[in-house]
Amino acid sequence: MMTAQQRLAIVRGGLIPNRSPRGHRSYQDIRGLMQYIAFGRYQYGRERYQARGTWLDHNGREKPHTAVLDWAKTKVHRYGYDYSYQLLLSTRHGGLTAEDFNRVMSRGSDISDTLEWRLMLHRDTDNQHAHAILLRKEKLSRAHYREWQQAMQAELSQIQDVRHQEQQLEQAEGLRQAQRQLQLESAPVVEKRLHRGLELGL
Repeated sequence: MMTAQQRLAIVRGGLIPNRSPRGHRSYQDIRGLMQYIAFGRYQYGRERYQARGTWLDHNGREKPHTAVLDWAKTKVHRYGYDYSYQLLLSTRHGGLTAEDFNRVMSRGSDISDTLEWRLMLHRDTDNQHAHAILLRKEKLSRAHYREWQQAMQAELSQIQDVRHQEQQLEQAEGLRQAQRQLQLESAPVVEKRLHRGLELGL
C-alpha cells in the first residue's frame, strides 16, 4: 500500500462539529478555519491581511470572503447544519486549475450527498493544493467517509496524470523551439565562416 508521501495526489479531511463548548449551535470554529484559509495566520506588524486566493462555489463562481462566511453562518444557524468538513486536496506535480479541483469535488458529491461547497486554490507552498469546506446535517459513517475520500482521490490522481503529461509535452515543445531558435541564430555565423573560407581558397 502506498504511503501519503508516495502518492502524487492526496485528499485529506477533518470533521468539525458546529457546536460551542457549552453545546450550543455555533459556527465560530468553521469561521476561524475559513479565515485562515483565506488569509493565513496573522503576522505582527503587518498592516492588513493579504488574500491567499479566491473563493469559488460548487459551480465555479467567484465569491467574496464575506459572502462565504454568511453562507456558512446561514447553513449552521438557520438550517441546522451541525457538522462541517474541511478537505485538503494536494498534488505533487501541480498544474491543476481551480476548475479541476471543483471537478474532483463533484465526483464525490454523489457519495457524500453534499451538493454545495466553497473551495480555494493555494499556490503558496511547494505542493499545489486546494481547501474545500462542506456542511452536513449529519456526519458520515466511517465507511461512507472512506468511500467518499477514495472516490475523490482517484479522480484527483487521474486529473494529475493528465496535467503532468501536458506539462511534459509543453516542456518538450519548449525545448524543441529553443533548439530551433539556436540553429537559426547560428546559421548565419556558419554561412559567414564558410563564405570566408571559400574566399581564402581563391
